Amino acid sequence: MTTVARGGYDAVAGLCATALVRMPMLEAPFVAAGRRLWRWRRPARLYRSVVGRYADRLRSAGREFRTLAVGGRALALDVTEFTTLPMYFGGITYEPQTTEFVRAHLAPGDVFVDVGANHGYFTLLAAALVGERGGVFSFEPNPDTRARLAVHVARNGFESRVTVESAALCDTAGSGRLYLSRWPANSGITSLTPSPENLADGGLSPEHTIDVDTDTFDAWRAGRKVGRIAIVKMDAEGAEDLIVRGMCASLRAGAVDAVVCETRGDSEAHRTLLSHGFAATMLEQNGPLTNIGYVRPR
Repeated sequence: MTTVARGGYDAVAGLCATALVRMPMLEAPFVAAGRRLWRWRRPARLYRSVVGRYADRLRSAGREFRTLAVGGRALALDVTEFTTLPMYFGGITYEPQTTEFVRAHLAPGDVFVDVGANHGYFTLLAAALVGERGGVFSFEPNPDTRARLAVHVARNGFESRVTVESAALCDTAGSGRLYLSRWPANSGITSLTPSPENLADGGLSPEHTIDVDTDTFDAWRAGRKVGRIAIVKMDAEGAEDLIVRGMCASLRAGAVDAVVCETRGDSEAHRTLLSHGFAATMLEQNGPLTNIGYVRPR
């Protein structure tokens, strides 16, 4: 695409986003048409470009929440986030197999632990599923992301069943260095254990870190006096081996029924969970990593 053509393309996308902001009644037909276009290469390119600009403006105006059905539950979600934007504008469920795994293994009254909760997609789904008698513990060490998570919890009226934890889980209690995402559209790469790829492409940088408290899963569970846990879900951007290393006492005690872990088939986390009697099921492939569901046979 030439520079002139690119400029015209951007101008058209910007004008469309402006029209949607000024005339909110256009959003519903725009989304309905766009969901049919999402997978078509050329039309989808323009549609997604408009969506990106429109999402930025919705976020700036504080108009980002919409009600969406996730796993059969109606949730108020920020549709400008990387997890939910494709769902609202493209009809694409975020991590559908993992979503179904969580739905299938949670019941009213259960306890769910979300390690690396980010803005709370799975926290909110779990809170809806476990109901008022259940509990959700959501670990998010990034202060800005954690504040946004709290907004999402409150927006859905789940404050009484969701506890937001500030510690970063790993294999030791103390403190750690958290690398913060430099990509405004994806806070999900924030990590205690930055990958060489994210450091190389500038997504993470040694100049953009904060000190955070760390804890082990076992110490946290003992301190909170948490009993049986239906699911522990962890997506901690490379720290999964450390987290599983710090939960071995809970695994030996049979305190965890199921685990969802973003990891590799040859990882320490995978080997440890198998050694404690869990059976593995492959869920989503996320680049070199896989969401794997682990279930303890009854």
